Parts: sequence; structure tokens; C-alpha cells
Amino acid sequence: MDLKFLSLGRKAINFGIVLNPDSDDETNATEERRITAHEAPLPELSEAFAKLAPVVCEILELEPSWADGLSVTRIAISYTKAGTRSVKFKCTKQLECRKDYLWKLDTPMCQVDKPADGESGQIDIEDKKHLKLVLNAIKEAERYAKGERSQQLLNFDEAKAALQATADIGGRDMFSGTEG
Repeated sequence: MDLKFLSLGRKAINFGIVLNPDSDDETNATEERRITAHEAPLPELSEAFAKLAPVVCEILELEPSWADGLSVTRIAISYTKAGTRSVKFKCTKQLECRKDYLWKLDTPMCQVDKPADGESGQIDIEDKKHLKLVLNAIKEAERYAKGERSQQLLNFDEAKAALQATADIGGRDMFSGTEG
């Protein structure tokens, strides 16, 4: 199984996988699937994504301070026939001038593995610590896709209702800021 992408959302985590990616046999064909999961990730996945902001700054050739307010929300993985991987990140950035707006940006594809025999290219992420962070994020995303999850649902409407019930005791609306 090859992971194609993983997106972290507030209500669901979406990911794509390729089953039998190395198959040349017609009876055991390659199959792609897109999955929406509502189970919360293990803390390691969220932590791995949270640590990717400096990597994005390196890829986009931005000052390290630009990592403040930057969140990686998706990792996409591309594979050569020999299995060499490249990654692309989707991110949001909280802008200082617009607190109500998250700016969306993508990185270009960056090779993260040494090229296989007969392939050209090189590892595009030069900082070894940053490369380690990327490889760890891929590993944690693959663990999620294989079913290693926290066994709790991502149900924010239920959590919002519980908070509102608690606020009702005090007679005010938690989400509108007015007295009830």
C-alpha cells in the first residue's frame, strides 16, 4: 500500500491510498481508494504535522520567522516507478493584517529519497533535521492510513453541544457572546 495524500480537517481526515502499487499482473491490479475517516489521529501525527512549518519555510525560501502562524494541513506523496518519493505540502498562514483570514499556500514537489539506480534528481530538502521531520510525518500519516488511530471520533458538533450545555447553566450563549 502506498499513501498518496493525507489531509487533516476539523471534522474528518481524508487520505488516498494505492493498493498493489507494484502489480504488473492483470489478476492483481492496482487499485486507488479515497477514504474519509472520522477517527482522531494519534498525538504523534498531529505533532509531526505541527513541526513541519520550518520545513515549508526552507522549501519556499522564506525567513524562519515566517513559520509563526503557519499550519500544514495536507501532505501529498508522489512515487517514481522505482519508489523514490517526493512530497508537496498544503498550508494555511495566519496573517498579521487579517486575523479573520487564513491564507492558503502550497509548496512545490520536493524529492525526499535518494534517486534509485537509473533515476536522476537529488534530495531537495538540504537541512538533515528538516528531512527527518518530513520522513517522520510520512511515517505517521502511513500509520493513520493503516488504522493506527486514537479510537475517538472527530465530532466537534457534539463537543460544541456539551460546552453549550455547560454554558446554559450560567445562562449565556458560549458562541455568540450574549446573555441567554
